[in-house]
Amino acid sequence: MMNKKYFLYLTIPLLLNLVSCSVLDVPLKAYTAAKEFAFPAGEKLNWEQVSIGMGPGANKDFPLTVDVVIVLKESLVSKISNLSAKDWFQSKRNFIQAFDTHLVVKSWELAPKDVLRIPAKMFGDERIFAAFAFADYLVLGDHRVRIDQLEGVILLEFGDDSFAAFGKKKN
Repeated sequence: MMNKKYFLYLTIPLLLNLVSCSVLDVPLKAYTAAKEFAFPAGEKLNWEQVSIGMGPGANKDFPLTVDVVIVLKESLVSKISNLSAKDWFQSKRNFIQAFDTHLVVKSWELAPKDVLRIPAKMFGDERIFAAFAFADYLVLGDHRVRIDQLEGVILLEFGDDSFAAFGKKKN
């Protein structure tokens, strides 16, 4: 009789310990999911549209490829923010293949004097961690601008060998 009692005192705590590991996982996962639902990470874009304007002598009068890259995963921000446009365009395919669900990439090729207006809905309505514009100029340079903090109508203005980004709020 004593052996059975001793056996129970040893096995019950052991079983409770084994069971409690998986039992605690469920509330922890539920807490994490509830926290993400109530306080989602990232920010919503506050864009009405993106307007791309090419100056008359942009890119030495050659067509220019422009990419807008929306980053949906926080760990990718530092990787992409350190890339020059040349590096981005060389590794673009690899990034898209490796992180296809964590990036939204929109590309256009425009000639000098072209103007393009893109509705904001084309960029999705997910919460993001960053947004960048890259331009594939013939001349060397970073040719990268972070644009996620801009609001309203986003203006990307391309000149001879560089570009700028502005946000214009409607009154």
